[in-house]
Amino acid sequence: MKKISLSILLLAGFMSLMAQDNGTTTSTFRSFSPDDQLELGIHLGTAGVVGDLDFKPGFGGGLHLRKSLDHIFSLRLVALYAKTSGDDGTRTAREYDLNWLSGSIQTLITFNNLRFNRPYRRVLIYGLVGAGVQNFKTDFRNIPGRADAEISETGAQLEGGAGISFRINKKMNFSLEETAMFAFGKGADELDGDRNNDIPYTTYRDVLHYPHLSLNFNIGGKSKSGGMKVEPLYWVNPMMAFSEAVASLEARPIYDPTDTDKDGVIDAVDQEKDSPADARVDSRGVTLDSDSDGLADYKDKEPYSPPGYKVDAMGVANVPKEKIFSEKEINDMIATQIKGIKFPSAKGLSDWFLPMIHFDLDRYNIKQGEYDKLFHVASVLKQNPDIRVAVLGYTDKSSSDRYNNVLSYNRAKAAIDFLVAQHGISRDRLVLTWGGEEKTLVPTNRANYLNRRVEFKVATTETEMGRPDGPNAGRGGKIGGNKDAGY
Repeated sequence: MKKISLSILLLAGFMSLMAQDNGTTTSTFRSFSPDDQLELGIHLGTAGVVGDLDFKPGFGGGLHLRKSLDHIFSLRLVALYAKTSGDDGTRTAREYDLNWLSGSIQTLITFNNLRFNRPYRRVLIYGLVGAGVQNFKTDFRNIPGRADAEISETGAQLEGGAGISFRINKKMNFSLEETAMFAFGKGADELDGDRNNDIPYTTYRDVLHYPHLSLNFNIGGKSKSGGMKVEPLYWVNPMMAFSEAVASLEARPIYDPTDTDKDGVIDAVDQEKDSPADARVDSRGVTLDSDSDGLADYKDKEPYSPPGYKVDAMGVANVPKEKIFSEKEINDMIATQIKGIKFPSAKGLSDWFLPMIHFDLDRYNIKQGEYDKLFHVASVLKQNPDIRVAVLGYTDKSSSDRYNNVLSYNRAKAAIDFLVAQHGISRDRLVLTWGGEEKTLVPTNRANYLNRRVEFKVATTETEMGRPDGPNAGRGGKIGGNKDAGY
């Protein structure tokens, strides 16, 4: 019996695996099996032992989770708790109470999902085989030759059964099912507490029967393609997706190549089905008006009239004739335009923007990054030989006033020396002035790069300033400035 039952289970599992898609598809194959939902079920029913003693109907209940392998085969995980009792019906009754707890995996085979007359089955008829693990406890009394006791044993089990399911809607269904469970082990004949007392082994296997009702719910969200998953495949017509594809093809309009006006655009999309012969049309079949003058090209004597001019009935633009000017008239117009030009005055030159250069902390040497700015200043001086430029040196507030005056002088002088030596600017066109830490661009008492600068402006009333009193400051000086020390 063990070998036969095990063979049946292995055969059912092998058939389920063979029924699945092995995942190998060619580039021209299209699968019509959609992603489907899982089934979660709650089952309740009666329980009874068919064995040596008569049983009194008990109760049972549990949960299951079911997943389709294809449209015929599915797998189901089942948890069951059952309680029942029984006796032999005599005055000295042999009695027992049974508590059963099991977990198993079942293979279900749907017998009637090979008809393709509906998108979904309304009723399913199925059979099942399965295997699992059980634990039972039997409390028996008045068994001849045995003291009242409790038996407890854990072992393997085989299952078999059949059922019928009814679809309520796309989310729910219910099933009526009968399941029989066969226990293995030394206690297989002791579910009812009774056994053969004259031999050391069992000759009859007690069987737990569980007829029950199951309320089932379809669960699951979106599929990998982004759409919603369909109901479990055992409810779905295997040809549904293919049937929908064929129906959509049949619903497409029949191609009609009729072109009434012979303009190259078929009537199905032609918005002007009576276009004149040989008239040029656009992709909608409408006669072209290339210059948008309101006259179709086939009537337009000038299909590409210049824009902005009125056209006559023939589509020709009314463009005025160009006037030809004499040489004297052209010269007079040029002279008049020149008289109207206002050239900048000397006062306006003082408002010209000239770049400024910046220095590192306590330094007055010119950095290479500032050479382009000095080139710009030199270019302005060369292009305007009548102007002079004031060169104003400044510092930040990180040292004393006396120290900063000398340092700002050194910076202005360094800029002038560079313009004279590198660009050949005459020294008398450059006016050296200094301001120390006055007129800061950034209002701070700390060291600041923007405040350490030399500015250039067109000179108006500025006069040359001499070197202020005090030792040398900045690069080359041996004494560093310190505001707290007074220098």
